[in-house]
Amino acid sequence: MHRSGTSLVAKVLEKAGIFMGVLKDHNYEAMHFLSLNQQTLWAAEASWLQPAVPKKIYWKTLPPGMLFAEHFKLSGKFQKLIYKVKSPAWGWKDPRNTYTLPMWLDLFPKAKVLHITRNCEEVANSLTQRNKVKGEVHDERLDDMHFNRALWKKYVDQGRYYADSLGPRYFEIDYREITSQNRESIANLEKFCGVKLQKLFQEYVKTR
Repeated sequence: MHRSGTSLVAKVLEKAGIFMGVLKDHNYEAMHFLSLNQQTLWAAEASWLQPAVPKKIYWKTLPPGMLFAEHFKLSGKFQKLIYKVKSPAWGWKDPRNTYTLPMWLDLFPKAKVLHITRNCEEVANSLTQRNKVKGEVHDERLDDMHFNRALWKKYVDQGRYYADSLGPRYFEIDYREITSQNRESIANLEKFCGVKLQKLFQEYVKTR
């Protein structure tokens, strides 16, 4: 869900060695994946504010190899071959994935899914506050706390919907467990992601 600490987590994951894309926006979202998510939702007459799981006929994707090359900005056969052999850890962050995930799992069936949750009131308030910031996307609906709470519930429920089908490839952590430096929760996240995160979270939480 938007405003749930996903940008912080994405930054820490990249610092730990999971590459999140060459071209990212100010929310740390890889531009090519963000664009395809937006196009897919728009084709299904949906958006991040009016989310829905798009049917396959609306999917806007590229071949996996092309997406991988775009993610790392690879050029030339030799460079692509090197990265294919190296097989670096990578991923991308976009709350819209909550609804477009079936499309991405069709392309990357072995992908792991990290679901970040946050207290409903904190998210609802954050959405309202961001709606007042010049330069951010503005929508009058986000001034309504009831709308924001309902939107939060839609995203959280949809995110958790995938837990059973993904099994061990799904992991959920609450933002408070990160900001409070819950060692057990972060240790479990480290195990899921295969990287060290404890010290990085300490550093980034202090400076956020």
